[in-house]
Amino acid sequence: MIHQFRDKKQIENRKKIIRNVIGFGVFFLLSITGVMIWSGNIFSNIGNPIWKTEKFIGKSINNFSYVFQTKKSLLNDNNDKTKENLDLKLSMIDYQILKKENQDLKEILDRISPVEDFILGNILTKPNHSPYDTIVIDLGGDKIKEGDLVYANGNIPIGLIDKVYDKNSLVTLYTNPSQKTEGFVDGSNASVELVGRGGGNFEMIVPMDLIIEKGSIIFLPGGESKILAIVDETISKSTDPFRKIILSSPVNIQNLKWVQVKRD
Repeated sequence: MIHQFRDKKQIENRKKIIRNVIGFGVFFLLSITGVMIWSGNIFSNIGNPIWKTEKFIGKSINNFSYVFQTKKSLLNDNNDKTKENLDLKLSMIDYQILKKENQDLKEILDRISPVEDFILGNILTKPNHSPYDTIVIDLGGDKIKEGDLVYANGNIPIGLIDKVYDKNSLVTLYTNPSQKTEGFVDGSNASVELVGRGGGNFEMIVPMDLIIEKGSIIFLPGGESKILAIVDETISKSTDPFRKIILSSPVNIQNLKWVQVKRD
């Protein structure tokens, strides 16, 4: 009897152990499955913001790079357009200068008598860069000589060729200080002597009974009347037998680019 009781007890213990093992196994499997799901949720919850941030940063970097490249490209294009516009403006300026020069030359040639022998000269230096009231032109001894008359605008005498060199010449203007030039008064044909004062001006001393008013014209003697000077003002006292007349050249040398030399 005792032996049978022990066998039953052992069998019960074995069944209990088997149930415990099975229960533990089921519990273990459920636990593992739950942990995995729970862990996955955690990783997902934590990872999503990180992944989204990473994606946003990457996209932002790409966008910034694109914007930077686009701005750089636009800047280069703008620089190219600016240079093209500047070149175009310079070309237009050159065109306008050439157009005006061509027009000026045509007007000068229209004033020159076809029977007179003129040669066109370019002014190299003007009174502000050469000796007082003198200019240097680009005509040398192979084309002109000392004493030739120099004109502005084809019909206004302004001076004489003073010195001639190989490639250029020095012109002394009639307004050069102490330079004396003969002229005659428009209307009366009275002969007068003009003395240069510099700066494009003359003076002359005339008798009180010679009527000369402001605006009167003085011509250079010759076959054709050429305007030499215009009266600006008179200076005198009622007790003086003479009066001083201040005159100016009809052209501003500073505005000239060419002169015309009349060859004998």
